[in-house]
Amino acid sequence: MILNQINFEKEFNKYYLFEKKPKVAVALSGGPDSMALLFLVNYWVTKNKGDVVALVVDHGIRNNSKLESKQVINFLKRTNISSKIISIKKNKVLKKNMSEARINRYEAITNYCNKNNILHLFVGHHKDDNLETYINRRITGSDFEGLQSIKKYVIFNKINIIRPLLNFSKNQILKYNKKNNISFIKDPSNIDFTYTRPVIRNFLETENKIFAKEMEKEFFFIKNQFQLYRKMVSQILI
Repeated sequence: MILNQINFEKEFNKYYLFEKKPKVAVALSGGPDSMALLFLVNYWVTKNKGDVVALVVDHGIRNNSKLESKQVINFLKRTNISSKIISIKKNKVLKKNMSEARINRYEAITNYCNKNNILHLFVGHHKDDNLETYINRRITGSDFEGLQSIKKYVIFNKINIIRPLLNFSKNQILKYNKKNNISFIKDPSNIDFTYTRPVIRNFLETENKIFAKEMEKEFFFIKNQFQLYRKMVSQILI
């Protein structure tokens, strides 16, 4: 499926319901995924006479994280899209790993949403992210529930977390950005092989295309069997 405005709106209108004149936020890293998502959401919000704000988190893990955040904000100066940098407090940055950064990011962004009466937060996870998460959890021995990986919709800290790009691949997102002249930056952590996810991504992209296809097939088979699994669990409990 090609990523364009029509397919994007068709995809998330299947699953989500919004108020009139929706007030939403987009988690913006400045990478190709979140930049594409921001422009797609902004078009939809404008059409529905709502408001959108791009939320950029200064995670505090790298020394130049503040500079990176400002660079992302500068990308938006040529648009009419509102933006805000949210800085993580130093006492929250202890382990400096991805898990801690993810928790800090969601807490900070959803706290901002609650304070500003924003119900919905859009996040730019896509199909490739979901496959990487599945492989990572499979390696670490996750149960069947965990192997569902990234969900389209969850509620965290009373905020609706919406991921409308999960059926679109990274390549489709890059093509959308190129066609619409959307600039983006490259996150240095994506090539930092001290983290598990970049290692998995690099392996899938460069080492073994057949393995990647097999993992994708396995992942979607498990997702398609999930309702049957839930039914089985319910019957056993009953």
